[in-house]
Amino acid sequence: MSYAVGIDLGTTNSVVSVYRRGGIEVLPIDGRPTLPSVVSFRDDGNVLVGRQAKSRMLLAPEDTVASAKRSMGDRAKRYKVGGKLLTPVDISSMVLRRIVEGAREALREDVWDAVITVPAYFNEEQREDTKRAGEEAGLNVLRLVPEPTAAAIAYGLDKGRDQTLMVYDLGGGTFDVSILQVRGNNFEVKAVGGDSHLGGDDFDQAIMEWAAARLRQQTGVDLMADSRPEARAAQQRLKEAAETAKIELSESNESTIIIPELLGHSFEAVLTLDEYNGLIGPLLNRTVECMHSTLRDARLSADDIDRVILVGGSTKTRAVREIVAREIKDPYTSDRVDEVVSHGAAIMAASLFAPEEDLAPIQVTDVTAHSLGIDALDDRQQIMFRPIIARQTPYPCRQGMLGSTNRPNQDEVQMRVFRGEEPQPDRNTYLGELSLPVSPPQSQLVPIGAMFELDADGILHFTAVQFPLTPAIEPIVQYAVANNGNLDVAGTDALIATGAVKTRSVTIQNR
Repeated sequence: MSYAVGIDLGTTNSVVSVYRRGGIEVLPIDGRPTLPSVVSFRDDGNVLVGRQAKSRMLLAPEDTVASAKRSMGDRAKRYKVGGKLLTPVDISSMVLRRIVEGAREALREDVWDAVITVPAYFNEEQREDTKRAGEEAGLNVLRLVPEPTAAAIAYGLDKGRDQTLMVYDLGGGTFDVSILQVRGNNFEVKAVGGDSHLGGDDFDQAIMEWAAARLRQQTGVDLMADSRPEARAAQQRLKEAAETAKIELSESNESTIIIPELLGHSFEAVLTLDEYNGLIGPLLNRTVECMHSTLRDARLSADDIDRVILVGGSTKTRAVREIVAREIKDPYTSDRVDEVVSHGAAIMAASLFAPEEDLAPIQVTDVTAHSLGIDALDDRQQIMFRPIIARQTPYPCRQGMLGSTNRPNQDEVQMRVFRGEEPQPDRNTYLGELSLPVSPPQSQLVPIGAMFELDADGILHFTAVQFPLTPAIEPIVQYAVANNGNLDVAGTDALIATGAVKTRSVTIQNR
């Protein structure tokens, strides 16, 4: 027998779960429910993944990689470890391979199929790299599911009532906030927001910088500016101590940081809860901005939210719960907050792979986290970014824009595709481009259409079309002018019905 599993590939820790016999089980790896997302390379060529690798960060930080998830999508990132140059995809595939091995050991069955979760705010390169890491680990990736959506599935499945949920997901390296409307087992994402470089690692870094400043005051040693191998080992000891202090402060009002040796000096300092809250306050304020921005995008207020669900290990910080209660309402925290995302992924995996009789079909409707559009001339003849599919648009979808050539006898129109929200195109992320010949060049301006179709897999299909100057196109032109050039599905269908003189298409990976 074979099972499909749900994998929460985390920045700090990863979890794998399975849905079987009517319930969810977390599958232990090395006897623990969570696996540190750390890879270490020994001199003898062996590769360690998990707790052993994390322990080696103190001994061999130069041959150990952690938090690779933060660099997913960065195609230039390389880790020089074990005598090799490795990418974040390589490191993540090693973590996933160990997860699959652990799942097979726990189930005593084959595991080939999986749903893997990603931050809702991950862009297409980050999602594509995550899927590729799964495939390199030997998995058939059934689907990539946003982490907040997975948490909502785990919480809201078969609750028997309609509700509007806000999921506040603060993990080791990423932050997401999603608003979902749940109708039975139909999960409709209304809006998403977040920051793919904000999480518990930043809390650790804040404590490290606080402690390093005190070490500098006491000894004159600037630990954080030192790049020698012994300094890197000392920095890792300080990071371990900072993480321990963070965990202690989730329950205590102070934590004593004691490190016997830091570059020839001993270190001892007391960090109070008030001081800690002051250190992480600016980070938490960024999550508040995201919450309110996402509410505005969903056209909802805090009163419209039935329940806030806290997800991710970093939500154990008391200040997180306090700030969510102050800004929205008292949140709900699962007893197994580190595992709830993998629970939802496991339910989704079972639904897609081989649903059991007691598991009703699950429907998930997602939205785009970023706007997609092209560069075009505005009324002042300046090149600006023109969104065609706005962020928070449910997909699959199809939308378009009608414009024209910008000068007589123009023989070609070039359109570049971008993702982002900035008015200046080059401040957004470039995705690709398309050149459309104008045939034949004409003395008057020629209607040009840009058609975007975003399919269920998040793949963007871009078609540029030259249209004939006929009476049939006049009402469409008038409609487009009245709507700033934008066309909905009916408008694009009507435009296509007028006929095309010239068409060029390109497919752009948007997941």
